[in-house]
Amino acid sequence: MTLYLIGIGLDENDLTLKALEAIKECKEIYLDNYTSVGSDVEKLEKLFNKKILLADRDLLENNSKSLIEKAKKDNIGLLVYGDCLSATTHISLLQEAKELNVKVEVIHGVSILTSISETGLNLYNFGKVASIPFENKDVKIAYDILKQNKRLGMHTLLLLDLNPKDKKFLTIKEGLDYLLRNGLDKGEKVIGCSRLGRKDRFIKFGEIDKIKDVDFGKEPYCIIVPGKLHFIEEEYLLNFK
Repeated sequence: MTLYLIGIGLDENDLTLKALEAIKECKEIYLDNYTSVGSDVEKLEKLFNKKILLADRDLLENNSKSLIEKAKKDNIGLLVYGDCLSATTHISLLQEAKELNVKVEVIHGVSILTSISETGLNLYNFGKVASIPFENKDVKIAYDILKQNKRLGMHTLLLLDLNPKDKKFLTIKEGLDYLLRNGLDKGEKVIGCSRLGRKDRFIKFGEIDKIKDVDFGKEPYCIIVPGKLHFIEEEYLLNFK
């Protein structure tokens, strides 16, 4: 029997044939509703014609062994928005399963880490990714990573905290306020993005003080701070001014 880690992309339209075939083989399907947000559960249940169980933070971080034990007897699937191995939570689950001699199959999906190319920025020019948490008053690491990347001329992707269970999402305005408090100049040019990879995506490029109050629509959100721009990148960004 097998534990399937299945990346389902940014919404149900990104599902691969490989993912759909694996889901058909599973006796139980769990959906990670802790690390990201995407399609409605009802949509997925209708698509798969299967009941979907929600996997919250407690299950994934503290009781993951229960999933692994089930996979000793039956095929069990864990659906993850984006790519199934983008978060350390899922790497830990993979490692634990290997230690317990449970077969694991990994099925990758479209991720925010590749969808940021919609901005026209070259993926090779991105440095280390950082996250801005809800409680960020005394948090310096995200800004420190930004400074390190800027020194190298690299672009920085800043992921904004989310809690889908409680429908809480750090906004782009809140993320930019964090950067300003830590010393980024209000004239710095940044890119605000919402719902990348979806039909209703929204991207805005400009100085912080000019885009801070823009309505970016629905979540999820991220911020990109460009480093040294190639002329092609610079030209393409003008589409989002």
